[in-house]
Amino acid sequence: MHGLGAQIVRGELGPGSPVPTEDELVSQFDVGRSALREGVKVLAGKGLLESRTSAGTRVRPRESWNLLDPDVLRWRYAPAASRADVRILADLRVAMEPGAARLAAEAASAAQRAAVAAALAGMWAAADEPAAFVEADLAFHRAVFAAAGNDLLLYVHDVVSVALGAIRPLHTRSAGHYRRTLPAHQRVATAIQHGHHRQAEMAMREIVEGARDDARRESGGDDARRESGGDDARRESDGDDARRESDGNDARRETRGGAS
Repeated sequence: MHGLGAQIVRGELGPGSPVPTEDELVSQFDVGRSALREGVKVLAGKGLLESRTSAGTRVRPRESWNLLDPDVLRWRYAPAASRADVRILADLRVAMEPGAARLAAEAASAAQRAAVAAALAGMWAAADEPAAFVEADLAFHRAVFAAAGNDLLLYVHDVVSVALGAIRPLHTRSAGHYRRTLPAHQRVATAIQHGHHRQAEMAMREIVEGARDDARRESGGDDARRESGGDDARRESDGDDARRESDGNDARRETRGGAS
């Protein structure tokens, strides 16, 4: 199941592709036929395969997959993920986590606020140990989701946690970088402690958007540079527009002054 599932999720067997014959799979995975058939049934239940009498067993299109199935996530993100998948997960964090921080500031109990503070302390303690810091970072973000008081939101976070853990080391293995992220995490925790929901949301957005930039640089430096170059060009253009508008305003003021 795991071997064939990974081949499908990683694109080695594309949508619509026929699955190798039973004899070929028995030989490839060195399993009995009953185990093989059971594995195919499980993969069908996850939306990856479909079996038809006339067409045999084929790979289903990606939109049919159970994308939040823990096995599907594991095959997709561990031990390595594609550039596109890294970006998709980074975008999911941007969509989810600022809102979770806001809810935590609005709804957290005293015990949940204490758990967020304790998780932050764990991050400070692990700042010089990249592997330990990744674990502490994951624990902090889960504490924020738990403090949001929304069981569906926490469930989604926990389901994708295998993928979150896989991409965290992509951001950087520099202890110096980890230390630079701590003030923003501190701002999230402080805002939650004081019930300042807007500040909590803004501080978490700073964290996850920075993480998304890190992931883009690590997984596709050229794309990030092109995007950065485009941003620079837009900023330069905006600056020119602003200067032209300012010059026009000055000219109009001067004209009005002369007329008066």
